[in-house]
Amino acid sequence: MADTSPEPDAGVLLALEEHVRLERERTEQRQRELEEAARLLASATSRSLGARDTRGEPLPDTATPSVVNRLLAESRGMVRNFVLTVDQGPALDEATVRANRERMERGDPQRAVYPADVLTTPSGQRWLAMWAEAGEDQRVLPDTSTEFAVFGESAVVALGGWDDLAGGYVLLRDPLVIRLYAAYFDLAWRHAAPVPTGDGAGEGDPRLVELLELGVKDEAIARHLGVSLRTVRRRVARLMATHGVDTRFQLGWALASRRR
Repeated sequence: MADTSPEPDAGVLLALEEHVRLERERTEQRQRELEEAARLLASATSRSLGARDTRGEPLPDTATPSVVNRLLAESRGMVRNFVLTVDQGPALDEATVRANRERMERGDPQRAVYPADVLTTPSGQRWLAMWAEAGEDQRVLPDTSTEFAVFGESAVVALGGWDDLAGGYVLLRDPLVIRLYAAYFDLAWRHAAPVPTGDGAGEGDPRLVELLELGVKDEAIARHLGVSLRTVRRRVARLMATHGVDTRFQLGWALASRRR
């Protein structure tokens, strides 16, 4: 049996499609307005309870050293410095280095956590020696994932992106944020190892042990200690014999157990 129902009018279909399109746009616009209203309401509620905007103030590259310099001169208490690299950053100019030294000379302590690879390069070793001589308390981790400095309870200068040196720095002054950065640093400090010192002699090769516990590779250990790779491997073999183990993994476990 043939279909005798009338064909839909093309003009009606076009009108219906346009109506649906306009209603969809109105709905989407209304959704955006509701989301913005919710954001403003949450912001107003937070501010009425005393909360502050915790976004950092971006620092232009040219201004960052002067900001760090001013914070070093004006803040009091400990500086906590979490270092990603010693080859670039906002505190390498002569004026900031001088302000940092003067701060420690007046009795404000400074702690720094460095990545272990600073032990293996001449520039890293010079940096560590310079600041150790100035009175900085230093520790190292196998690696660090970001960079920031906490200036007492006054401010934090941190990377704008967690591990993005190219993204520049921000200034943070919210008291809660400052405390959170300080707590992060203190936790890392407790798990870091003191920077190896001394000439590497003596029973147990303490510098070698510290570097092994940090996971530094034999080649880097040799460069840091100023000895041949063969000498490092011979000392590692002696440590393995001392601890009665057969593999580097077992040695690492034995050293970690002893440290605990």
